[in-house]
Amino acid sequence: MKTAIALMVLGSLAVYLFFAFRNKGYIPKTAQMDIPYGPFTIRAVAQTGKQFNINSGMVSRTDVAYSVLYDGKPVEFPNAVQNNTGLPFLWRVYALTDAPDPTLIAGSQSLFLIYLKDQKPVVEPLLNQYHDFASLQFLDSEQGQPGAYTEVYARSDLDKWQQIDSLKGGRLLMIGEHAVLDVKTRQLWYFNPNNEAVDNYSFPSPHGALAFSPDRKSIVFRAEFQSWNTENENLPASEHALVVYDYVSDKGYTVLFDDTETRMIRIDNADYQWFEQYFEWLETPEGDRLQRRKLDKLPNWTGRYNPEDHFYTLYPVTPGILPVFLDFLMRETGMTRAHIVKDETHEYTGHCLDFSKENIHLSVSFHEFDRKLTFSRNIYHEKNQDLEALVKSMAEKFDAELASGKHQEHFGLVINETRRIHGLE
Repeated sequence: MKTAIALMVLGSLAVYLFFAFRNKGYIPKTAQMDIPYGPFTIRAVAQTGKQFNINSGMVSRTDVAYSVLYDGKPVEFPNAVQNNTGLPFLWRVYALTDAPDPTLIAGSQSLFLIYLKDQKPVVEPLLNQYHDFASLQFLDSEQGQPGAYTEVYARSDLDKWQQIDSLKGGRLLMIGEHAVLDVKTRQLWYFNPNNEAVDNYSFPSPHGALAFSPDRKSIVFRAEFQSWNTENENLPASEHALVVYDYVSDKGYTVLFDDTETRMIRIDNADYQWFEQYFEWLETPEGDRLQRRKLDKLPNWTGRYNPEDHFYTLYPVTPGILPVFLDFLMRETGMTRAHIVKDETHEYTGHCLDFSKENIHLSVSFHEFDRKLTFSRNIYHEKNQDLEALVKSMAEKFDAELASGKHQEHFGLVINETRRIHGLE
């Protein structure tokens, strides 16, 4: 009885809200645009309106639904483009501009290849819905190396909604990190369909291909060790590795590396420049094989300046770095210890110092447990572009000192977070 009453109340509320919102002009507005591509027409229908959000009240919402037409009729898909998001339409349509004839990739969490054969549209499944969003990445668009990794999302704004997206610049397109499509021939290879780890290293972690072998058969992924199924005594010294996966033979292997020796601060930051510095391909009768590059001398440690938040970070450093950096700061700014307006040490924040002189307000913090020193403008003062420029300039100067070989004795070992959590470091 109570359930029935509750449903009646909710139903009445929904009717009330509908008419209330309609009277206030909240009826969704719809716009349509037809975009020709070869023999196909991509129809985009944008619906913009208001919806109720339990946290924010009435908020604006835009949905852009796509469909593909041939001879004025919708192209039919063999199965659902998605089944659990409440957006049962094509989220995106991409033109494969380097294909030999007009070819499209369309879908949402499932993706399909669309082209003409004998003057009839053919729709071939490329990727069935997986637990992650569908993704696209050329393996060879950047001088033979992987291009940008893109996840397929529904369009939620009207920015460029009236034009078709293009995929171009490469020949081998990785789809969903489990398939490779030859854009020229439409040949398709599936690999690692069950998302199995290699040597107990799960990949890709993070998403996307890092590198591609010269023989164009092996994809290099960043990987992390699965500690959940491993006893403490069997945890590796480094929790990171590279997985090299031959998508043609559907086989992979790992190349292990030490985080400290490869200056690996965060696996997310491992880019192709880092890869080239520490790894190389060996040509063998079986194909190209990846190995660690033998270096006569490891590169000097330097810091990392983040242009988004304007923080400069030194890691992994020992306590001896703090007086060295403070001397550098005072030398560059002309400040002295008399300009220190805060000097406090707390368990969670570490040793924090604030400097203030006229319009210069800077902060330095050192946390011994995290082995990290950070330097920035004082964030509690008004945002100031001149201060941010000063921080960047000082970061570049201190990096120049580090690159020349100075202060290297104050750098230590990269923390293995898993081993530390387990009390092993």
